[in-house]
Amino acid sequence: MPAGGRGLEGWIGPAALAVVFVALVGWSWGKWADVVIDFGAELYLPWRLSLGDALYSDIAYRHGPLSPHLNALLFRISTPSVETLVWANLTILAGLGVLVHRIFRTCCDRLTAAVVCLVLLTMFGFAHYVGIGNYNYVTPYQHSQTHGLLLCVAMILALCELLRRKSLGWAIVAGLCFGLVMLTKLEIQVPASGTALLAGLLLLASGPRADRGSPRLAGVFVAAALVPPWAAFGLLCTQLSPGVALDGLLGNWRYLGTLPADGFYLGGAGFDDPLGNGLLAVAAFLALALFAALSVALDRGLARSAHAGAWKLAVAACVYLGLLGAGAGIPWFGAARALPLVAALAAVGFTWSCLGERGSSKRFSQHAPLALWSLFSLLLLGKMLLRARFEHYGFVLAMPATLLLVALLVGVLPVHLRRRSGGGQVARAVALAGVLAAITFFLARTDAQYQRKTVAVGGRNDALLTDPVRGHPLQAVLDELEAQLPPEATLVSLPEGAAINFWLRRANPSRYYLYLPAEFSAFGEEVMLDDLRASAPDWVVLVDRPHEEFGVGPFGRDPRNGQQIMDWVHDHYDPVQRFGSEPFAGRGFGIALLRKAG
Repeated sequence: MPAGGRGLEGWIGPAALAVVFVALVGWSWGKWADVVIDFGAELYLPWRLSLGDALYSDIAYRHGPLSPHLNALLFRISTPSVETLVWANLTILAGLGVLVHRIFRTCCDRLTAAVVCLVLLTMFGFAHYVGIGNYNYVTPYQHSQTHGLLLCVAMILALCELLRRKSLGWAIVAGLCFGLVMLTKLEIQVPASGTALLAGLLLLASGPRADRGSPRLAGVFVAAALVPPWAAFGLLCTQLSPGVALDGLLGNWRYLGTLPADGFYLGGAGFDDPLGNGLLAVAAFLALALFAALSVALDRGLARSAHAGAWKLAVAACVYLGLLGAGAGIPWFGAARALPLVAALAAVGFTWSCLGERGSSKRFSQHAPLALWSLFSLLLLGKMLLRARFEHYGFVLAMPATLLLVALLVGVLPVHLRRRSGGGQVARAVALAGVLAAITFFLARTDAQYQRKTVAVGGRNDALLTDPVRGHPLQAVLDELEAQLPPEATLVSLPEGAAINFWLRRANPSRYYLYLPAEFSAFGEEVMLDDLRASAPDWVVLVDRPHEEFGVGPFGRDPRNGQQIMDWVHDHYDPVQRFGSEPFAGRGFGIALLRKAG
């Protein structure tokens, strides 16, 4: 174990992590989600499925079937409510922490595993860095992201055990996890596939004993991986035709052709300015390399001092206070741009080490998990390759690479220094100080967002906190509709706002619950409008929503953003009441109610 590990582990071991987890839950309660954008759909879909609607036929959906049906099952077992999903997701986050701790304890040490989990909880678990919520593990914008990530991490742990023990049971577990991942999202499925392929390579190259057993273990993995998709196909076919069921299993693979023309995804990945974003990534990487070099220099200068322990604490305190004192001079968010380079170099380095150390089972078992984790981290960053970020989708896509970076600085580098020169303690102290400064900064940013959320929207078990600008109009709309709508009344929220349907427990008769540029590209606005005409909801709720992220004009005013749909609404629905500003006019948040004419 690296120097300093046993003493510090007592301070941030599993019990302390559990205390941090509980404290973060209490501090953030009810403030995680956005009351208009994204999370409402994650409530509405499973509620409708729990009542018997069929995914893909009654409700249009662009991803795999696992998450909506899992949450629908929770709603059947318990009650359809925000709290039901919150408690389920807190359980998932806790389980993710346990798996991450196990992986990094195996390949590093207890202290590194504890610090990595601390970063997971504080920087990502309850994160709220931008105005829109949902980019956290408690109320994720899509459960396919968090469910898929949990399954990937479980698969990596199982693959690590498979490489270490050559066990048939672990091959089955890993294969089942991989098969379940195939029922989530493309951006999770691709990293899982690459990681599984690397594990197969390492399995075949892991010593003479693998010559006969490895192909059999690989075959068992593949056989187990086929079970979840086939089972899902069979279950879907009880409600759908085989063709529709197969389309559902393919998920967003069917819509890959729309991505090259989608400015939202191109900008998010950084390909709108490849050279500029590439230079920023290199600059961020050099800054991190400079920090690592500084820790090495301090370690070499102080490690052999008679007062190394005192120096270690003094240097750590200076680094922590210096980083925080620099304020805006430290580009904390910009540091994320270095993650693809960090992950790529780590993947190459640890894979090469594994292939070159097949004769050392101990070194192989330590480096193989890091090789798998590094490649998984790199592939997961594909959606933001030239514009990696902690915020937004980064709570899932950048999280593994961030944990890898922390493990490299806190665990791997100090071990290397100890082996080379007998040091490592000061370098580890510097790394811990940097990590603690980052945690302090990001918690403060999250708290600033939480402070804005003072108004509760929704009923007792469905309440979410939001800012007064949106909270008061939205709650007033819910009160008004609750008073006016008979139980059988239907309504659609445009362009988004499925949470309103869920809170009121009123169905949207259309197959579509999102009317955003991505949906128009995937399904076609004409098709969606025809469905609206056929379903003719009793009420239409126009909910103001930002549109700039899609590179189009306001909803209903831009031909690329629902203009045909809004023209039809104006022709067939009468305005009833407005709450707040006029929606889509650019004068602030507002909601308008319209009732079917005649």
